[in-house]
Amino acid sequence: MSYPAMKTVPVTDLRTRQPEIFDGLKDAPILLTRQGHGAGVLVHPDAWNQIVEDLRCYRRLARIERARRDLDAGNAYTFEQVEVLLEADGLLP
Repeated sequence: MSYPAMKTVPVTDLRTRQPEIFDGLKDAPILLTRQGHGAGVLVHPDAWNQIVEDLRCYRRLARIERARRDLDAGNAYTFEQVEVLLEADGLLP
């Protein structure tokens, strides 16, 4: 999922433009600014859930890649060791 450049909205606009701002989250995240500097990012819940799931998948793939490199280097793990590694990475349910 790719986004166009983030729209920037001053935090103070949330009081007067809240419906418009929240409707805009369907299209892209919104950067909130305070005194001209980034203060936070508003993200639609569906987009947030997708980001979290993508991150989980990325972490799984990174763990698999590390395991492949370990195997190529001649290091092997038991099933129990793999379970411990996956649990430590938060990759087991």
